[in-house]
Amino acid sequence: MIANWDVKYETNISEIDSQHKKLFRLINQIETIYEENKNHLSVNSKLLIDAVSELEDYTISHFLIEERVMELNQYPELEAHKKQHDRFTDKILELKKRLTSGNLLTNDIELNQFFSELIQFLRLWLTNHILKEDMNYKPFIKLDL
Repeated sequence: MIANWDVKYETNISEIDSQHKKLFRLINQIETIYEENKNHLSVNSKLLIDAVSELEDYTISHFLIEERVMELNQYPELEAHKKQHDRFTDKILELKKRLTSGNLLTNDIELNQFFSELIQFLRLWLTNHILKEDMNYKPFIKLDL
């Protein structure tokens, strides 16, 4: 089930909303590759690794910008928010390491399970994080980048 952008995710901070939309697109891209190649994921492992890497890189960049916006606006919960970002980044790095090491890439059954769980995790984390944590800083933001 592709995750769709909805106005309920808007922070009204143009750069952040634009980046959140791209994060949705990147997760949807992973899901599309997964859905189109379910029965032969190991053959398309490079596509999957590249898609996860792109999401990882973009997420790290997004977090830095979002944290800078919070810092500029003296958001009082900045450190707690950064810790959530760090935990997410650590989880993505752990999952990517799991994906690229060992025999996972050659086992379609395990790859299927891995990507099913990854997509569910990404979708839930992103939507919950935006709706709960990011909405908490929304009233504090007076300066955009």
